[in-house]
Amino acid sequence: SSRLKATVPEASSAAPCSSTSSSSPETLQSRGRWHRASRSPRFRRGLAENSSSSTARAGGRRGAYDCIGMEFDPSAVFKVLATHCEPYYTMPWSTSPQTTSAASAFALVMDGQRYLLTNAHAVQHASLVELQKPGEDSKFLAKVICQGPDCDLALLEVEDRELFWEGVELIRLGKDLPYLNERVSVCGYPVGGDNASITQGVVSRIDLQPYRHGLGSLLAIQIDAAINPGNSGGPVLDAQRQCIGVAFQSLRDGETENIGYVIPAEVVGHFISGFQDFGRYAGFGNHGFAWQPLDNRALRESMGADQGGVLVKRVEPLTPAAKLLKKRDVLLAIGGHSIGSGGTVHFRRRERIAFPYVSSRLCPGDSVDIRVLRNGSIHDWSLELAWPRPLVPMHPPQPPAYVVFGGLVFVPLSEPYLRSEWGDLFEERAPICLAQPWLENVRRLEGEEIVVLSCVFASPLTAGLTHFMNRRVERCNNVKVHNLRHLARLLDEAPLSESIVFALDDDDVIALPQSAAEEA
Repeated sequence: SSRLKATVPEASSAAPCSSTSSSSPETLQSRGRWHRASRSPRFRRGLAENSSSSTARAGGRRGAYDCIGMEFDPSAVFKVLATHCEPYYTMPWSTSPQTTSAASAFALVMDGQRYLLTNAHAVQHASLVELQKPGEDSKFLAKVICQGPDCDLALLEVEDRELFWEGVELIRLGKDLPYLNERVSVCGYPVGGDNASITQGVVSRIDLQPYRHGLGSLLAIQIDAAINPGNSGGPVLDAQRQCIGVAFQSLRDGETENIGYVIPAEVVGHFISGFQDFGRYAGFGNHGFAWQPLDNRALRESMGADQGGVLVKRVEPLTPAAKLLKKRDVLLAIGGHSIGSGGTVHFRRRERIAFPYVSSRLCPGDSVDIRVLRNGSIHDWSLELAWPRPLVPMHPPQPPAYVVFGGLVFVPLSEPYLRSEWGDLFEERAPICLAQPWLENVRRLEGEEIVVLSCVFASPLTAGLTHFMNRRVERCNNVKVHNLRHLARLLDEAPLSESIVFALDDDDVIALPQSAAEEA
């Protein structure tokens, strides 16, 4: 499972870049506290093309550094004031205490259309979103019209459009990745004052990085400019005043300094293009299998993959890849790019990048050409990309679903539920019956969910049962439970004259009379 926990070093931590007055709308990722800086042909250039474009930019921009010191008009950068009401997943009919946060947003133009962009985490579970223009005291009501949790981006729309857009100079979205050591400026409303702030730095690295809200990794730009709480959603500009990306998180582990991350314009363009084409979040392509590098020479020789490639070690059963790939296949190339034994493809000049970058530039439903070695024969196929479909979702449907039967509360297992019960280190503290599905995170049946007995309300009917909490439900009346809806159907169809028997993990059993439970 390519979860964030497997990518973030155990000792590292990062903190959110949206400033909150109380607890953040979401708890931080376990084992790595990421500080959340709280389908489009336009952006599908071949990987090798980045090399030439970056070289040309390097020659043409060094002389433009001086313009960064010129006066900057922050009319297109706004403060986001949000009020969050996150569900309380243990008892999902209620909410956690209301919190407020401050972040940044900006207005950009792409394909002749204007957009208001911010980070998804800055407006997640927001019951109220307001925008404040620079130099003004009044606030404008806004609503979220598109949210992409995987890329941590969201589009906003204001109610009083005519008054809001008056005097706003739109920022242009860049189309090329910046080169290393290029100077950039981070704009936004971090803590420490009410006016817009600008900090400067240089591009340190461009690579795939885990996004706080996503299941996998996407392209990210590492910079050394300060990204502090409140910078979330603010633009990062180059010397030509074009947006090269959006500030969203920084790394703070006590050992490193000045490591901030930017969502590049390439990812921003992919997100907005999907909204243009479909009117909703279009997602990022997922290849649908787990892989292992072939760094070991003996392993490569045993697989007949002398020229490199990666080993397919598991295929997700519900993805299109399951109809094409098999365990122990060797993926030699994807999208016309040869894959090295370490799982990387050529990126720019002397840079390489993990091969999932190729599929992430496409959308679910798109196809990518692959070359596969199987039993000594090479095959060229077209692989359809899919949506990630984890068994334990990071972003469960809202509002959360639940079933109450005779005082027993049942909910589907989700990552927010694990966090609400055991905090950031839930993978260590949660019982094995709940942590194991999260670690494997592979859905094998359509609609499959892990159903949890969250708690038991005390009553004469449930006397002696109130100690059952956070237990996995295996069967109901000797029928395997597939999901919460299936459990509700089994309860509805059970005869009133019978008792309902629940089989839990560790072979524990609960029985309630159907008639008495209905009255309760």
